[in-house]
Parts: sequence; C-alpha cells; structure tokens
Amino acid sequence: MAKYRVYGVVTATKYIGEFEADTKAEAEKMAWESDEAGVSVCWHCSKEVEDPEIHEIVVEEEV
Repeated sequence: MAKYRVYGVVTATKYIGEFEADTKAEAEKMAWESDEAGVSVCWHCSKEVEDPEIHEIVVEEEV
C-alpha cells in the first residue's frame, strides 16, 4: 500500500494599508512594494505552517 503526504492550503487576509493612487493597478503595485506586504506567524503557528506568503492583493476603492 502506498503512503501519501497530504497538505492543506491555508488562506487568510491581511490588511496592508491605504494608498493614494490614480488607479487600482497603481495602488496594488504600491501595496506589493510596501513593507506591509509580508506575512509573519506566531511561534505556535509557525510549527504548523510553512512558507507563509501573500499571493494576491485585493484593491477596493474607498467611497
């Protein structure tokens, strides 16, 4: 019988900040380049997850 390693992909959100820009694309670029575009996890969680990273940024225009 074969053995399998099975992983769960964990998804969450993180508030990165507010950016003044002419377009959503420009705001997204600014967010990717900001110091807040990284992820860290606590000591306990770091034992359960590997390589946390932001893979997508969602931009919403404020009204």
